[in-house]
Amino acid sequence: MRYLNTDNVTIETFLGNIPKEVLGADTSGENEIKGSFLPQNITDMSIAPDGLKAFYLLNIGESGVGTSLTLADNKKNQIFDSPFTEWLSLWPNSKMITLTTKPSGTVLGYMYMIDPVVKKLVKVLGDIAGLTTLASPNAKLVVFSNNNLQLSTYDIATKISTSLGVRTLSEKCVWNKLSIIVYCAVPKSISTAVYPDAWYKGEVSFSDQIWKIDTTNGNTEMLIDPSLVDGGEEVDGIKLGLDENEQYLFFVNKKDSILWELKLN
Repeated sequence: MRYLNTDNVTIETFLGNIPKEVLGADTSGENEIKGSFLPQNITDMSIAPDGLKAFYLLNIGESGVGTSLTLADNKKNQIFDSPFTEWLSLWPNSKMITLTTKPSGTVLGYMYMIDPVVKKLVKVLGDIAGLTTLASPNAKLVVFSNNNLQLSTYDIATKISTSLGVRTLSEKCVWNKLSIIVYCAVPKSISTAVYPDAWYKGEVSFSDQIWKIDTTNGNTEMLIDPSLVDGGEEVDGIKLGLDENEQYLFFVNKKDSILWELKLN
């Protein structure tokens, strides 16, 4: 849990265990979330795919420091240090943490990957204005977008980029477990603006459709247009996620922070 302290400046990060619930059982007195606070003002945080570790970024002096935290025993291990402090992290694979510069449509962006064990930093993508990234679970592909919101895949081994034929931000997407299918919230129309800045600032809001994209053959399928369902609600989809069996797609409407569920099968 992350939130601003009462001073509206200090970022607090609490790490706790959610107690298991039994349907129909009395949970009175047993629903306390126990845990501890991490260092203040953590700028970014990612959880390992197995849920056993976390990676967080903290500015110390004029440097950005990345630390791996084992959740079971709170053991910390510094694995990253950079004079640049504006990073966004993602932990898609046990052998890879990605670090992407915070995007702006007027600034060239870069993506790196680091092995949390050997601590070796490798450049993956660069010189792309407005760069946002989403690495696949198998750590072989990256979905990325630019300041034109053109969505593409990048093959880390072959270094080949392939357009997916839609315009959206990579952070409005989610990979399936097999690293083949990408589900994305895709705007029906995109007005002229500096992206992704205007969207982050709330100056622009989208009306999205949910699309399924096969990255192996480029086939695309529009699954649903929320504006045409249940009275026609406009949805600007963020925080997309799949359940363990990949039968449901979850996303949050950026317009009102309400959680949505879409049955896939």
